[in-house]
Amino acid sequence: MLWLSSAAAAEQTLPGATAESVVAIAKRLNPTVAAAALDFDAAVHKIGTAGVLADPSLNLEAWDVNRLGVGQRRFGLEQEVKLWGKYGLERNIAQADADAAKFQGRATVIDLVAQVIAAHGEYNGAYEAVGISVEIKRRYDEILGLLRSRYGTTAVDQQDVIRAEIEAATAEGDVVRRQGEQKSAAARLNALIGRPSLAPLASPTGFRAVKPISLTQVQALARSANPMLALAGAQSNSAAQIKSLTDLNYYPDLTLGARYVQRPGTEDTGEFMAKFNVPLHYEARNEALRLRIDGQIADAWFSVDALRKVVQIYATRQLPPARSSVDNARNGFQAGTSDLSAVFESERRLRAVQLDLLKLKVELQAKHAEMERLAGGSL
Repeated sequence: MLWLSSAAAAEQTLPGATAESVVAIAKRLNPTVAAAALDFDAAVHKIGTAGVLADPSLNLEAWDVNRLGVGQRRFGLEQEVKLWGKYGLERNIAQADADAAKFQGRATVIDLVAQVIAAHGEYNGAYEAVGISVEIKRRYDEILGLLRSRYGTTAVDQQDVIRAEIEAATAEGDVVRRQGEQKSAAARLNALIGRPSLAPLASPTGFRAVKPISLTQVQALARSANPMLALAGAQSNSAAQIKSLTDLNYYPDLTLGARYVQRPGTEDTGEFMAKFNVPLHYEARNEALRLRIDGQIADAWFSVDALRKVVQIYATRQLPPARSSVDNARNGFQAGTSDLSAVFESERRLRAVQLDLLKLKVELQAKHAEMERLAGGSL
């Protein structure tokens, strides 16, 4: 009992049981998210250095230098001063760039979450496909055992035994193939969340719930929460500030300076200077982006809506009759009223329905995750 309790506790601590458990790991370990956070930190630090006076220049000069020595020594400071509100524009540009980095980081996280949810859906689908294949193999083994006990080594109806052995071997091969697909899905999921590909994962507990939501609600949420729209706004703001600064660069800046002059044999003097440089010398498309995102959301929403309905049809109208067909065929075969072909045919039909239903559920997870990505967060 203690061993079983320890194993259960270890299973619960592993990620993978739910999509939320792997999303939390991905946000912490994925290197792309870490890089986006560093970009944001760098952009924020630039705000503190933007829009401030440049460091003054210290000048040390020696004039009239010849074999007799140095005629003059000059020690001075020069300070460049930007006019016309340029410092404020530089600070605004740095702030807009920091906002853009923040929204880009948020978009990176949301994109990653959508990918992780879709990958977890594939992992869950592969896990459930293994369960279906194992159950089919168990039923085929039962049929083979029943035939062997019924006919033994006699030559009567040995074709049924041979057919059952072939079907059981095929079912065993399908189990091995499905187990390989589950391992591949687990490796892809681990790589996506920033873990070693062979790191253990908990057994999934089921597909993530897909809550119904109207198309209008999703589009409204995207307009307020989609980070790409906010990113476009920040970039537009930065571009406008840069344009204003570029226009102001046609106006000269001022440099002020002072020097202390030493002349051997005469009184020290000072010099003061002021000089002006002589300059010789973007539109945002937020509405287009919003319309494009609205269209992409509509595409994803109609796909999700259709998939939900198809999943419901399969689960309520195809799966129960397929299961009943298997039970009827097996009961009839055991009673001697139907042949083995009917049993295998009903088993294949049930397996096809179950696997098709799994594919639909995996696709539904991926489409819903894409819709959440476009909406800017969980729905």
